[in-house]
Amino acid sequence: MSTPPPTGTPSAAAQAGGTLAVDWEAKYRAGSAPWERPGAHPAFQEWRAAGTLAPCRILVPGAGRSAEPLALAEAGFAVTALDAAPSAVAVQQARFERVGAHARAIVADLFAWTPDAPFDAIYDQTCLCALPPALWPDYAARLAAWLRPGGALFVLFMQTGQPGGPPFDCALPAMRRLFGPDRWTWPEALPPPVPHPSLRAEQPALLRRR
Repeated sequence: MSTPPPTGTPSAAAQAGGTLAVDWEAKYRAGSAPWERPGAHPAFQEWRAAGTLAPCRILVPGAGRSAEPLALAEAGFAVTALDAAPSAVAVQQARFERVGAHARAIVADLFAWTPDAPFDAIYDQTCLCALPPALWPDYAARLAAWLRPGGALFVLFMQTGQPGGPPFDCALPAMRRLFGPDRWTWPEALPPPVPHPSLRAEQPALLRRR
């Protein structure tokens, strides 16, 4: 397990990007997390119902206090949940322990952490959009490194339609450039965007690692 930078201190990647990392621990402690949903995301539920998201070794980066890691663990997935905020990780770990799940929650700097082996799938609900856009190329490269060839990236691209953040607007033309054909395969068509309770919408996409 990698050691996260001290609270309020940017990671090396954040410094290189010229943008300070957000203090997510402070946001969680202050109750300033309007992006959180009370339950599992509708796109997540559809992927599960369709069998597209089936039990495997899966990573949930930037998991926060979301409901999905526990739902995955209870469904038989081998789950690793990452977050830079210790309080959010404690919430996830307590949920895992309460049900005796085969899962782990780790406090980690995403730009320093390396898994023991590549994952079969990654579920990114709010991690990408929480990062300053200057860090996106580095993060996308790490997603590719964390996945095995042929592995699946279940991602929700936040559509805020406005500048600034977090969350930052993940406009689809920019996402197609970021997740380019050298490393990723896109579906022929994307499902409809899912409305967000406090923002605009999120665009679900299932990408495959080449």
